[in-house]
Amino acid sequence: MRSKILVVALVMVLILSLVGCIGLSKIAEINITVEPDPVSYNSEIEKWYCDMTISESNGVGVTLTSIRFDRYDDQDQLYGTQILYEEDIIDWFDSDYIPAFSSLQSGIVWTSYRKYIVVTIEGIDDNNSLIEETGSFQFLPK
Repeated sequence: MRSKILVVALVMVLILSLVGCIGLSKIAEINITVEPDPVSYNSEIEKWYCDMTISESNGVGVTLTSIRFDRYDDQDQLYGTQILYEEDIIDWFDSDYIPAFSSLQSGIVWTSYRKYIVVTIEGIDDNNSLIEETGSFQFLPK
């Protein structure tokens, strides 16, 4: 009798754990890359230039809601912030939506030197989950 109760209890625990896993939805995962990193000065255009790519790698589309650039000087002090919202993101990347396993890319021109930038990207994925990813990239002096 005792062994039957134990077997039934174990089966119920197994069933409940499997049922709980069925309802889990995936969450988008975004990745930030910059090429070149560190960003070098381009003497032809007399500015710093890089290509930024934002990609989704977990099979869930995501709508970007903001991209924040925090600029730091040689003393590692924050000296400026620029925030792009939906309309600005569309202007820079031609879209604010990244389909599953896809990416957005834009060339970015920086007119003045900074030691590094911390970029924070926020969005809402197709499963209505809030997404945030942070990355950084360095700059080379002239």
